[in-house]
Amino acid sequence: MTKLDSAETKTAFAARVGLTKGRISQLVAEGLPVRADGRIDVAEGLAWIENNLDPARRNKGGAVSPTRATTTLAEAKRLHEIVKVQRAKLAFEREQGQLVETAAATRTVFARARAERDAHMAWVQRTAPLLAAELGTDPRTTFAALDRMMREHLEHLADLPLGSFGDGA
Repeated sequence: MTKLDSAETKTAFAARVGLTKGRISQLVAEGLPVRADGRIDVAEGLAWIENNLDPARRNKGGAVSPTRATTTLAEAKRLHEIVKVQRAKLAFEREQGQLVETAAATRTVFARARAERDAHMAWVQRTAPLLAAELGTDPRTTFAALDRMMREHLEHLADLPLGSFGDGA
């Protein structure tokens, strides 16, 4: 393996950074520093890539970089044990009732919202005649006005983002 302060060909540098030789040539056109002999100084090249390439787009193609370590059997076993512990923890939390399935929670919230909407609309039907009698107004006009206002209120509530209701604590 070459030293970090040495120079490499475009092909070797491409393999080091996980890109294709063609992409390295494109990067040279964009400003990746190249020595007069056409080789790339590794330290300068790595620094240029660090400063000029989006981190999410690095190592997206080309040969496998020799600097990437392969996972050892011991590391794989360690990761496997971590996953087993995490799954056991989730199973325990589910048994304790601390976790719920997303679909079940969505169904429950939707059913509750529908029941509340229906209860509000039924309240309008029950209250409009009583309000009309108390005020001495036409029951149909009172019902129409109260129904319209309740529907506007429910639409306003439906348009509010969930975060505006607080965390329930």
